[in-house]
Amino acid sequence: MSRDNRPERPKRASSERPGAKRRDDRPERPVKTRSSERGGSKGRSDRSERSVKERSSKRVGSSREKEPQEGLAFGFHAVRTALEVNPQRVERLILSRELRDGRSRKLVSLAKQGNVPYQQVPRDALDRLAGGLNHQGMAARISEADLLNPDELMEGLPADPLLITLDEVSDPRNVGAILRTAAAVGAHGMFLPGHRSSGLSPAVRRVAQGGLELVPVARAGNLSSMLRTLKKEGITPVALDPAGGVPYWEADLTSGVILVAGSEEKGVRPGVLKECPVRVVIPISADIGSLNVSVAMGIVLAEVSRQRSVSSAAVATARLPESPGD
Repeated sequence: MSRDNRPERPKRASSERPGAKRRDDRPERPVKTRSSERGGSKGRSDRSERSVKERSSKRVGSSREKEPQEGLAFGFHAVRTALEVNPQRVERLILSRELRDGRSRKLVSLAKQGNVPYQQVPRDALDRLAGGLNHQGMAARISEADLLNPDELMEGLPADPLLITLDEVSDPRNVGAILRTAAAVGAHGMFLPGHRSSGLSPAVRRVAQGGLELVPVARAGNLSSMLRTLKKEGITPVALDPAGGVPYWEADLTSGVILVAGSEEKGVRPGVLKECPVRVVIPISADIGSLNVSVAMGIVLAEVSRQRSVSSAAVATARLPESPGD
């Protein structure tokens, strides 16, 4: 039989079963979504997010509720200054056991020089003492000296003193920052009125970074009355008044002055302001509106330091002996 006359082979039967749908005709399977996109998991996800937020808020709230213990200084600069300036008031130096650096050795050396006992404690013990403050692994327990009365502060003043007072400034961070700047420019004292003003809390000491050890602080009962007394002593009250006054660099700040600043919200009260014959203003952009009281006081304190440096240089130049050739 010739090749052309061979019977055709039957075609291979299709593998598809009768009535079966082709692959292309099959409905598409739903695409699997992430658990956060599935309706059933959304509730679980929301609940887990809420629980995380609740736990976080509880942690934050609990840390805010804690307060640092009274009579303690925290941080290297505050502790070092206390040991250097008033070691007799430091009852004990407290260090974290984990500290092995040069700063901790410096503090131990200062404590030994001042016969101050020291101890090492777990870091979480310092956390509890600090109540949320950044203690840097070091603290000092300080015997709190009573605030001076105004007469005691006035007794030790030099000629042309630089003094500071704050009117209803209650934020301890502002008081601490002003004390630090005051110490940097060599201020001779601060008066803190008892009416709605911050005391000398551990937060003030921590922010002051040693300024509280260098600037004497007295408690003034009535601020207006105290300013009248200072004027009789030849000390001029100078108010920081954003509502009006001369630009701060135009005021003569080389003689005895007491700078008076109020809170950022209210400023110096009218009754106190009328006792200030000199008022200065810090020109700022209208877009800013106002300055934090510690920033404003820092600007004026820097100007006091500048004017007095120029004045001292001029006096020293005037006193130079004339050269033989003149």
